[in-house]
Amino acid sequence: MSELQTSRHPGEKVAELRALASLTAEAALTAAPERQITVLNAAKRLDDIADGMERRQWKVLEQQAIAALPLNATADEIRLSRRRQATRVGSDVYLPGWSATARALPNAFLRSALFAAGRHVQKDNANLLAGGSTSLLAGERLGTFKDMALAFSGYGLCQFDRLVYSTCLDYYRAIPLCAEECLRYERTTFYEFACRMGNKYSVKAHRAIMASLLRLSFAQMRFRHKGMDIDVPELLSVKFEGGESAGKFRGSDVLLLRVTTSVAELFGLGAWTAVDNEAVRYDGLRGWLANFYAGHAHPMPLPVELLHQLCGYGSNKSNFRASLVRALEKLKDPTTPACSRVASYDFSTDGTKIYVVRSAWVA
Repeated sequence: MSELQTSRHPGEKVAELRALASLTAEAALTAAPERQITVLNAAKRLDDIADGMERRQWKVLEQQAIAALPLNATADEIRLSRRRQATRVGSDVYLPGWSATARALPNAFLRSALFAAGRHVQKDNANLLAGGSTSLLAGERLGTFKDMALAFSGYGLCQFDRLVYSTCLDYYRAIPLCAEECLRYERTTFYEFACRMGNKYSVKAHRAIMASLLRLSFAQMRFRHKGMDIDVPELLSVKFEGGESAGKFRGSDVLLLRVTTSVAELFGLGAWTAVDNEAVRYDGLRGWLANFYAGHAHPMPLPVELLHQLCGYGSNKSNFRASLVRALEKLKDPTTPACSRVASYDFSTDGTKIYVVRSAWVA
């Protein structure tokens, strides 16, 4: 039985205390005059207790997600903290530190259907760039493990969007995230962005990046794990400066990116994974599996049906196993980065479960 089934969430207790304080305050209106002050004081005390519980709740959440260091923290202290998780230094919030040879994303993104393995999303790029209305999701529950929940609103995302978003975060690898109230943008060009992704610049790549950034800018989500809710009101904010309005795309067109501190809540201790740049660029089901397994420390048997739900492959289940085998065979290639290379995989006798072993686990 899960933790959520056996104990109440602290937020429920706070809400209960708030409601009790309100009822107590209302009761003071009908109490005898000599008792009204006593009853109102009781209501105030209940509100104070609720305030204290709420502060402790947020403090616990911050300890789990964002390590807090004093403003005079040493460079070594900051470096060691950022090796593990997002870190606050004074008023600045930093993502974890990772190597320039990798890209990092929250495990919640890599172990869910947020960045789906299907290839249909990019087919709507032209319509999106033309301002056409594509179907938007509202509070959609995406496929996740049972110990987490992910409610998503916005345009459906794909593996290319995962690559684009991880590249956006890479601009903040050495600088603090933008405060929610701050309007600071990081300035780059489409040519530089494409190169940073590891791709060659072209007009086709320009349009694909622009469409992806538009999808990502509409994304909103609420992530729930271990009894805590984390709201991400926007994955990023983006502005374009160039000739796109006239249909003349150039590599020198300016791209302005803004990622705020709300994203850091998803980079807690053990809650994120840095994946080798080469594996980050894999697409489709191969890309999803490469990033999914890179974040696991130990092999585990998983239901094939669960993998189908987690990867967002689509409704067609009949050919999923064949596609899964093809993708895993590609990941067995010796040129696959060690973090994602598959040493072996086996299906259960009845074919309902699969056991995947990464090369890194048997090295």
